[in-house]
Formats: sequence, C-alpha cells, structure tokens
Amino acid sequence: MRELAGKVAVVTGGASGIGKAMAAAFVAEGMHVVVADVEDAALDATVAELGVTGVRCDVTSLDDVVRLREAAITAFGAVHLVCLNAGVGGGGPIAESTAADWDWVLGVNLFGVVHGARTFLPGLLAQGEGHVVLTASLAGLMAAPGLGPYNASKYATVAIAETLRAELAGSGVGVSVLCPGWVRTNIFTSGRNRPAELGGWSGPAVPGEVLDAVLAEAMAPAEVARHVVDAVRDGTFWIVTHPEMLGSYEAKVAEVLATRAQRS
Repeated sequence: MRELAGKVAVVTGGASGIGKAMAAAFVAEGMHVVVADVEDAALDATVAELGVTGVRCDVTSLDDVVRLREAAITAFGAVHLVCLNAGVGGGGPIAESTAADWDWVLGVNLFGVVHGARTFLPGLLAQGEGHVVLTASLAGLMAAPGLGPYNASKYATVAIAETLRAELAGSGVGVSVLCPGWVRTNIFTSGRNRPAELGGWSGPAVPGEVLDAVLAEAMAPAEVARHVVDAVRDGTFWIVTHPEMLGSYEAKVAEVLATRAQRS
C-alpha cells in the first residue's frame, strides 16, 4: 500500500507505547487514524495530543471490536490499514500460572488478533485494498522461560500472520507481523488493566532496578513505528526490529534442521 495519505488506519492498543507511536507516524503520513484502547485516561490524552479519533475498545470482546469497525466506517467511510497491536505482558513459570493468567493474556494477545482479523478482513477483501499489521514479539519466534502465556500468545500471532500471508496472496490486502525485542513501553505494568474478576497476577514482579536497566537500553517506540510504516509501504511481511537478538532463533532452526541428518 504505497500511498498512505488520505487512507484510514485503525490501531488497537493505540493509547500508549508502540500503538501510540504508530498512530503518530500515520498522522504524520496524512492518514486518518482511529485509536482504540481500554484505558480511558490514556485514550483521552492521545486523542487530544494527536488529533485522532478515539474509541474505547476491549479487544477481548468481539462486540467491542465490531463497534470499533463501525465507528471507523461511520467517521471516515472506509478502513485501509488495521494494526492489531493491543497486548499485555505476563510472566511466571507455567507450573505456577493460573487459569486466570492464561485467560487474561490469551484473551488480549490472541483473541484480540482473532476478533480483529475476523471483523476487519471481509471489508478489506471486498475493497481489494488494505494492509494488516499483527504485533507479535521476538517471543513469538523463540520462547524464554518464565513467560509461558505470553510466549504462547505471540507464537500464535506469528502463526496467524503466516496463515494470512498465504490466504491473502493476490487479494490486494497485505500482511505484516511485527516482532520487536525490548521497546520502551508500559507492557511491564500492563497488570493495571487486568480485569478485577481475574484477580492479581500470580507471577513474580519484575524488580524495579531490572526494569529500569532494560528500559534504559530499549528501543524507542517511534523507531519501531518507522519500521512499520516502511513495511506497510513496501509490503514487507517480517518486521524484525532487533535482528541482533536472533541468535537463539538461529540456534533453534539449526537444531530442527539437524534432525534431517539424524534420520538419514
């Protein structure tokens, strides 16, 4: 989708972090932008700062996502770019995680993508033009310990993106999967938006000094957003913002490929 000016973008989880940076980048490209978020105060602030349209949306709810699309169509008549970006973090060993932990992380990170794809893709396909960006993570390519629900949700997001890549070929609708490493966002404090009925997070909290050290070296969200804009324009599928962190992925692929020699 080479020409972005005048087109309409929808960004879930768009009131902070990577989502907000993407919204700002799209505004700078002359796009009409609809930002969706579950956090009211952050959403109001983003609308005021960027001059975008804001819609409160809990992506775990299909009805909310349908209303999001309806609001975008009502406001601008079409949707061309959909960034399914809403996400939460969560850690702790799988043996110690609760059903509520899994419900929360998969509800946002996985079903937010599922609901978004089901809701927006028919319209994009009907108009024969558009692009979908799915926010995964390097955790969708290589699984670190202590992040079971999060890893599972991001592996699933990558799988959905790869499936869409094949299914949408030749349709005029492109797809990209965003796999960033460390980025300066609020994902470490995403428990602030966890529904009360699911209780508190069962995993250990990240020590403040560890969090500060990670964020100090992390990529700025605006830089991630620039990668996204380029990928949408160029029709690039993989958006890997931290290629220097792919060593574990390379080792995994080598291990898998080595099984051919073992069986020969």
